[in-house]
Amino acid sequence: MLLRAQIKFAFIAIHLIAAGCATFKPGMRYQDLTQHREFTVKESQEGLEVSVEEFVSKNKSVQAFDADLATHGILALLLKVQNNGTRTYSIGEQTISASLGTESLPLVSGKKAASQAADSEYVGKALFWTLMAGVYAGPIAAAASAAHTRAVNERIEEYFDTMSFNYSVLKPNQSAAGFLYFQLPKGTKKLENLRVEATPFEDGTADQLSYKLVLPTLDISGAAATPPAGQNNGSQP
Repeated sequence: MLLRAQIKFAFIAIHLIAAGCATFKPGMRYQDLTQHREFTVKESQEGLEVSVEEFVSKNKSVQAFDADLATHGILALLLKVQNNGTRTYSIGEQTISASLGTESLPLVSGKKAASQAADSEYVGKALFWTLMAGVYAGPIAAAASAAHTRAVNERIEEYFDTMSFNYSVLKPNQSAAGFLYFQLPKGTKKLENLRVEATPFEDGTADQLSYKLVLPTLDISGAAATPPAGQNNGSQP
């Protein structure tokens, strides 16, 4: 009877773990990135428009990633490139960089960004449920909790990769969009003089365009502050 009761309780605990443990429910999908959005800054040259939107505030970050990335040292920037011209251009991660003041920000993969920022928000929850399962329902439920945590973390990493900006060749009237993830310096509380530079190439030639977009000052904990001098969120001539 005692063994039967333990088994029954273990299955109940497993059900509760699956329902209340580490869950991941971002509010965006990849198709949302190509929809009309109010980008923070954008610039157009030769008909090729490059737009950048920051996801620094907690509300925006949670909407996109179900986690507050900036507080964990990850800067997420949404990049969209729209070819409204007559030539074909190629653009990839190696042609895009970000800097904070005089310091270049390392570009990190979606998997690393997820493991550093998003996964960490679920570790505490998952650890609590794993310990509780072990105390009240024994090793069966504890193992189920650990397996559930691993599955969620894998799903998080897959999501970050799926949402990443990938190398693209854009013919006229084509566009590409995705997130780039950058490592912030430790202890960063405010993003001042944040710049994104891009150098797309004209396909089949060595000719390239040069974009330098300056984002407004941003507080890690909240909303954007002052816009950069001499630049707004409209297209540049």
